[in-house]
Amino acid sequence: MHKDFKIVKTQIYPLGVYFRHAGLHIAAVHRRIHTDETAEFGIILYDRKHRGGVRIPFPEKNRVGSVYAMLLEGYQNREFSYLFYCGDRTWPDPYCRKIECNTKYGVPGKGPIRCMVPDAHYDWEEDRAPGIPYENTILYALHVRGFTKHRSSGVEHKGTYAGVTEKIPYLKELGITSVLLMPAYEFDEIQRQENLQNILTMQKAAACKQEEEEPAAEIPYKINYWGYRRGMYYSPKAGYAAGKDAVAEFKDMVKALHRNGMEILMQFYFPTEVAPAEMLDILKYWKVEYHIDGCHVMGVNLPVGMFAEEPLLSDTKLLTIQQYSPAASGPAALSRTIGWLSEGFQYDMRRLLKGDDDMINQFIFHVRNARPETGIINYIAKWDGFRLADLVSYDRKHNEDNGEDNRDGTDYNCSWNCGVEGRSRRKSVTRLRMKQMKNAMMLVFLAQGTPLLYSGDEFGNTQNGNNNPYCQDNDTAWIKWNQMESGGELLACTKMLIRLRREHPILHSAMPLKGMDTLSCGYPDVSFHGKEAWRPDTSPASRSMGVMFCGYYGEIDGRRDEDFLYFGVNLYWEPYVLGLPKLPRGKAWRLYASTDDQAKPEEESEEPLQKITIPPRTIVLYTTKDCPVSATAQRQRRRRGRNAVGKESGKREVSS
Repeated sequence: MHKDFKIVKTQIYPLGVYFRHAGLHIAAVHRRIHTDETAEFGIILYDRKHRGGVRIPFPEKNRVGSVYAMLLEGYQNREFSYLFYCGDRTWPDPYCRKIECNTKYGVPGKGPIRCMVPDAHYDWEEDRAPGIPYENTILYALHVRGFTKHRSSGVEHKGTYAGVTEKIPYLKELGITSVLLMPAYEFDEIQRQENLQNILTMQKAAACKQEEEEPAAEIPYKINYWGYRRGMYYSPKAGYAAGKDAVAEFKDMVKALHRNGMEILMQFYFPTEVAPAEMLDILKYWKVEYHIDGCHVMGVNLPVGMFAEEPLLSDTKLLTIQQYSPAASGPAALSRTIGWLSEGFQYDMRRLLKGDDDMINQFIFHVRNARPETGIINYIAKWDGFRLADLVSYDRKHNEDNGEDNRDGTDYNCSWNCGVEGRSRRKSVTRLRMKQMKNAMMLVFLAQGTPLLYSGDEFGNTQNGNNNPYCQDNDTAWIKWNQMESGGELLACTKMLIRLRREHPILHSAMPLKGMDTLSCGYPDVSFHGKEAWRPDTSPASRSMGVMFCGYYGEIDGRRDEDFLYFGVNLYWEPYVLGLPKLPRGKAWRLYASTDDQAKPEEESEEPLQKITIPPRTIVLYTTKDCPVSATAQRQRRRRGRNAVGKESGKREVSS
């Protein structure tokens, strides 16, 4: 027994350090790695009375297997921190719920970070999860620090959870329903370079033999900006907090997003040494303690089925790159929790975008790809790989600043620089790049499934050709909000597509589209067209296709959507003619949007529009609904009407 504390026996689980009515509960796993088997194992407490730390060993009689536990009876000092120790070695508690914020982000600490116990009383008020199904979701991925760290972000608390909260009005205006955070659990962003570390270790050993008195050189390091490494999974990252209480600030962010009808999801990277049971405990903890709405689990051979079958996660989105098909029965099939990130969509649409052969059949597949048992997440650019602006500006990666001789990052980018590598002031090049970015947005948002947008891509944020900025905590990886003005045309296009998708249920159907007339209305839910309506060209050389969605198969507020939508794709380098299907009586095709800024609405005619000529590398969108573009046609119609009235009155005056 320690002279300053009364130590009594307590239950082994849960692991970690918690306050209870009787005192402080402490439970830890002792992994005897690089320590003497007989070395003392315990906890170091730092409080007002023991500012230098006091060591309290675990009683051997309180051990079960490799787990030690004890209760410090009567101890209720809420402002303490702690570390575990074994002999001369100390380390933070992997199960701690809060980190002491005593260092700045990116600055190497002088010792292990200390752990704390968070305040158990947080007022969630009337917080409720939005519960948005996959088909109605617009995912927006962001890095907490990089999202608002740039000087042009316009927020007070740059690079923090509070900064994300300040940007909620922007996200809401954009039309985002769900925010996906890159790893925001506690991890050490200081990444030592192992090869250099080994060299310096040998140099240090040699220096010790020679008894040199010169100080040893510091081990070089990089910043692990992304955070895809093992971490202290039960605590939000302290370096992303504006204040000293990262726990409360993270919860404030979650509560604010929910209040505005938005979900929040977070990425978790699990290396192979993390046990499946521990993974599940971590996901359940964040669901209960932080009210998050979903997780993107990353790693190798993850037990996705086990996650999906956990009752506590039955209404939680579980994103994975692994293909997983739940059984026909059981909790996983009923809850539809799994969301599959489709790399196939990414690379197929990139190849189609730059004009590769034999991609039309893949285009048809992805446009209608939806599954009743899992969500399908579609994206053309995300956190790793080229940003959307770089996808149309670079043929090759440019990762020289990463310090690895441009060897890191994928070489398989399926990109096209539009004729010039990197930045260009040539108007023909900049116009083509803008058109290609808008084409990409069209492909993502007009396909079935759930669109995923990486932050900044909506206005053309660039990483200057770096497709792997995992170590770039600077302007390269940060979102540069001052580019929004030059990317205003792309931003307007993105907002339009999100709004259009929200207004027409046929563009985000809960069930797969069949391509059949199941309503006996004369039109299938989705159909494909070539130079002649109803006759698509699926040959390897084809780069053009028309797609029509019949709104009758969707409902808006309990009534049938009466609109038809048609988007014509021409990613060939010459103009192409596509046929338009005949519409029901009383309806006519009107140009709604075009990725070619020179496009003009067709002249009004009494004859129905049957064919359209699409400019090179252009996607056009036609609807049967009045729209911003067709307002021009309405003005032309009124002008012609006034002219006709003037001519008629002139004739009457002459005859009289």
